[in-house]
Amino acid sequence: MYRLLVSIIGLIFLSNFSYAGDFDTRQFNLKVKTDTWGVEFREYTRSNRSHIQLERYIDKWKLGYRYDEEDHKTEHRLRLDYKLLDNNHFYVTPRIEHRYYEGSKDDYSRLRSAFGIKIGNVWAEITPMLHFGEGKKEDLSIDEYQSKVGYTFDIDNKVKLKTFIQHEADSRFNKTNLFFGTTLEVGF
Repeated sequence: MYRLLVSIIGLIFLSNFSYAGDFDTRQFNLKVKTDTWGVEFREYTRSNRSHIQLERYIDKWKLGYRYDEEDHKTEHRLRLDYKLLDNNHFYVTPRIEHRYYEGSKDDYSRLRSAFGIKIGNVWAEITPMLHFGEGKKEDLSIDEYQSKVGYTFDIDNKVKLKTFIQHEADSRFNKTNLFFGTTLEVGF
């Protein structure tokens, strides 16, 4: 009961915080998963973007397919993640993904790796990304960064609420996007 009460108070506090004027948008995620499969739904405020993602978990691997829509752009994204390190304090998760766009937008691939630290329920990560493909410089330099700081509320054995602030930046660390996100994750 105490944990649920603290989670509700935290949600009220974070909900008020998330509507601060500094954020470009807000991201809301619902993720339902088992030990071997997952599905995620995502919606944004101040944007017409949304996606659905299907995932398959095999040992330390995660295979995913994302269908993403925004205004007149439709993207199909294939991704492969690997848990290289996760020792309850540090984690490293490399990912390769291919982004295929319907229409005239150029397709490309990204190589990225999340480097994170966890202390209790607080976590932070930085994710540098390299782009490859049509219209991209093939120079092996970092093209963009994502950094996140967050807190995970353990509501129940199978229910978690993850809250985070995500900062996105170009290769020179100039801000391209800043948003507050929440993920309600339900396990079966």
